[in-house]
Amino acid sequence: MLSRNIKILIAIIVVVVLPTVAALAWYAVTKDPTIRPLGITKQALVEQTSDDGAMLTIVIRFDPDEDTKTSELLGTKIAYAFEAKGVVGSVKRLPVPGNEMTVTYLIGASTIGPYPASHASTGINAAVGAYRMIVPPEILEN
Repeated sequence: MLSRNIKILIAIIVVVVLPTVAALAWYAVTKDPTIRPLGITKQALVEQTSDDGAMLTIVIRFDPDEDTKTSELLGTKIAYAFEAKGVVGSVKRLPVPGNEMTVTYLIGASTIGPYPASHASTGINAAVGAYRMIVPPEILEN
């Protein structure tokens, strides 16, 4: 009788643990954090992509000796342009000595640019299009 109870207990444990083990094994193969048991959700992934939760990152590379104030102003203006299209983006400024100011848009794994500062607006529509393809509509509505 005792061995039958142990078999039932082992069967219950296997039924409960097997999906978790399978998910962990699949995570080990694919490295997709949404598959991990009790793992990160897609909403949390969107919030983690930048410091302030934006899926879009605007990277401005500038010469710190010449373009510090200009790069701040450019970042603000580009962020306003994205907000007008309903997209929230975070601005990252990277000083690169001796380099012409360039703007690159990062959306998920996509990179659009670099564009020279004088043509930075050229990539905004492409970046918004890429953003709309990556971010699910239910996240946009919230």
